Amino acid sequence: MPAIRISEGSELAQQPEPFKNEYELQEILAGHPVLLVDRDDSALVTICRELPFENGFADIVLIDSNGLPVIVEVKLARNEESRREVVGRLCDSLSAMRNLTPDAVNERSAGLLEETLQSMAGAEGEESPGERLALLKSNFASYLRAGQIRGIIVLDAAPDDLIREFSYLNEHSDLDLRLLVVERYRLGRNEYFYHSRFLVSGEADPEIKRQRLRLRLIVEKFSKMKPPIFSTHATGKENVRVYREGWPAAVHYEFGDRGDSISIELQVRHREYPKVADFLSRLREHLATAISKTQRVELVTDPSGWTRLQFFFGEEIDPYWIAQSMVRLCKTEKDLSTLLQEGSG
Repeated sequence: MPAIRISEGSELAQQPEPFKNEYELQEILAGHPVLLVDRDDSALVTICRELPFENGFADIVLIDSNGLPVIVEVKLARNEESRREVVGRLCDSLSAMRNLTPDAVNERSAGLLEETLQSMAGAEGEESPGERLALLKSNFASYLRAGQIRGIIVLDAAPDDLIREFSYLNEHSDLDLRLLVVERYRLGRNEYFYHSRFLVSGEADPEIKRQRLRLRLIVEKFSKMKPPIFSTHATGKENVRVYREGWPAAVHYEFGDRGDSISIELQVRHREYPKVADFLSRLREHLATAISKTQRVELVTDPSGWTRLQFFFGEEIDPYWIAQSMVRLCKTEKDLSTLLQEGSG
C-alpha cells in the first residue's frame, strides 16, 4: 500500500482532493511509479507515456526490475466513458503490446525503451552492467512473446460495478490484472500526500484475488470513509486487517468473512498489552448499542494469545452499513492510544 509525500507539510486533510484531469494523475504516476507497486512486487521504472498502437495509446508503459512490461490505463471516476470501455481499452493495449518486438517498442517510444534499459543496467550497485543489460533485454523479449504483460487500471475512485466486472475477469483468466485507486490529500498550499490501494490484485497478491466479492466491496467502502491514519492489509482470503498508524501489529482492527456473516473486530495480543485487552470488555458494553444490526457480539480469548472483540453481521446487511460500523469501531483508537502510551504493564 504505497504512499508518497510531495514536499513537507503538517496537517493532513481528512478528505481526498480531486484531480483536475486524467493527465494530472498520469503525470504523478509516471513520475512516482512506486504508487503502482503492490506487496512483493519488483520495483517499476517508467519507460514512456502515450505509447502509440494502431487503435489508440497506452497511457503509461513501465518495466519492472526483472524485465516484465507493465501497461497502465488511467481514468477518473467522473469520466463518462463506460466501465466496459475502460476494461476493453486495457485489454486492447495488452494484446497490441504482445504483437510487438522489443525493437518495435523502442521505435514507438522514440528510443526510450533502450534508454531505460541502459539506465537500469548501469544503476548503482550493478557489478556487470553489460550482463545485466543483456538479461533485461532477453527477459523483456520473452515476456512479450509469452504475452506476460501486467495490466493496471488506475482510478481516483472505483464504482462497485467496475470492481465486480474486473474481479471476474481477473479471477477467470491467466492475465495479471490490477485495479488500483490513488487518492491525494492536501498537506499545505502546494503540498500533497498521495496514497494508493489495490482493489483487485494479480499474481503478486493471491489472497486479495481469492477474496469473496462481498468482503472486497465492504473493504473498499470502508477505505473511502476511513481517516488517512488507517490502512488495510489482506492477510488471507477471509481476513483484511486495519492498521492504525503508530500502533504495534499486536493491536489492530480486522474484517473477517465467515461465509454466512461478516465480522468487524478489534484484536489484541493480551500477554503483550494486557491493559488494552482488559479494556475490551468495557468497550463491548459501550459499543453494544452504538454498533447496531449485529447478529451477535462476542469477546473471546484464544489459545494463540489473541483477545478479540467481534461484531457479526448477516448477509442481508448493506455493505455500506458494515463499513460504517468499522469506522465507528476505529473511533476507539483514541482511548487505545492512551493505553498504549502508558505501556504494556
